[in-house]
Amino acid sequence: MAGKYEQPLHEQLVDLLREKIENKMEPHEQLPSERELTKTYQVSRNTVRLALDELETMGYVYRQHGRGTFVLNKEREATDLSTTYSFSEQMQAMGKTAETKILYLHTIEANKYIAENLNLPLGAKVYKLKRIRIGDGMPLMVERTYLPGTIFPDFTVDLLNNTALYSVMKDHYHVTIAEANEAFFASSIGANDANLLAVPADSPGLNVQRTTYSDHHNVIEYTLSVARSDQFVYQVHHING
Repeated sequence: MAGKYEQPLHEQLVDLLREKIENKMEPHEQLPSERELTKTYQVSRNTVRLALDELETMGYVYRQHGRGTFVLNKEREATDLSTTYSFSEQMQAMGKTAETKILYLHTIEANKYIAENLNLPLGAKVYKLKRIRIGDGMPLMVERTYLPGTIFPDFTVDLLNNTALYSVMKDHYHVTIAEANEAFFASSIGANDANLLAVPADSPGLNVQRTTYSDHHNVIEYTLSVARSDQFVYQVHHING
């Protein structure tokens, strides 16, 4: 399923807008309207909407219904987790049966955003894994996971057959997970993810950004998640040390 990857048009627009946000805009400053972005960048309205959905997932913007799209304050602090999060374990604790549906696994070249978050050179080989997390038959979360190709060579979907990702890391690649940092923020769910989660577009959602480190202090995972806030409760366990 993994193969040569060509960057979709909306992801190219994401890169352009992200550079503008980082270098020329202030927190809570309003972005141009969808109509203005369509005209400026000569793309379709759907491409603009997909780009804004992804920027919201990344934590660069937030939307206010009837008002527009604004720059999110990136100075918020991430939450340090002392234990590795497991969707399956949380579903079990909630009395639900966990299921994961893999939408795709692509081999891509790291753009600036992914390179920065995986601590890799620009253009490095990265695996992009998109999954839907399901509890008792109901879609609860969409995950986009990025894995460094140097640490996980020859990564395939077959490795995930009936096996959790972290178990594959440990048992197949002998990579030990040491810690993870997560950031949480509320958002509205974009049309694409809303369709996957079976909710109306702009429904309330919870965005989670997770960076996972090995015991050698390497970044081994960067995941962007969008969860339904009406069904999903995110649990974090902290240990004082």
